[in-house]
Amino acid sequence: MGWLKQRSTDDPFEARSRELADQIRKLEKQIDQLAHTPPPGPAPTRSRPPSRPVSPNPSPAPTRAPQSLPPAPAPSLPLASPTTEADGRINPQGLRKFDLSSVWRRIRVHFQGPNTNNPRMVQYLAAGSVHGLRPLRYEKRVARNRFIGLFLLLVLILFGLARVYFPQR
Repeated sequence: MGWLKQRSTDDPFEARSRELADQIRKLEKQIDQLAHTPPPGPAPTRSRPPSRPVSPNPSPAPTRAPQSLPPAPAPSLPLASPTTEADGRINPQGLRKFDLSSVWRRIRVHFQGPNTNNPRMVQYLAAGSVHGLRPLRYEKRVARNRFIGLFLLLVLILFGLARVYFPQR
């Protein structure tokens, strides 16, 4: 009977943490399985020679075949020169020239921050809809007031030091 059962109010953070814990357990199992399986590849080059019966007349030792050497590294290629001299983005040394617009774009994107993966959760956090958490507007206000207070304290300390070390005559 579903009437007398208590409804479970699942916390979204707890549900997500359980999902992540399950994924971690699965990945750990895969790591253990991969650690116990031998790596695929050619057979090892060093192997023990088959045991031979010892004869009473010692004969000269058989010659061993030389082991195969690892392949030689690929020769390094010279730096690529620009495809055309008219290409304005590349200098004669083959490097990109300084581009102010791309630098400005990178700085702007850096301060914007990444896009969110879960916009609905951001809306819940901003509105204060998650039980037990304060809304982001309140947290922003607290952080802003803390910054202003510490900045004023710093200004007062610097003003006091200036008055002590540089007295007016």
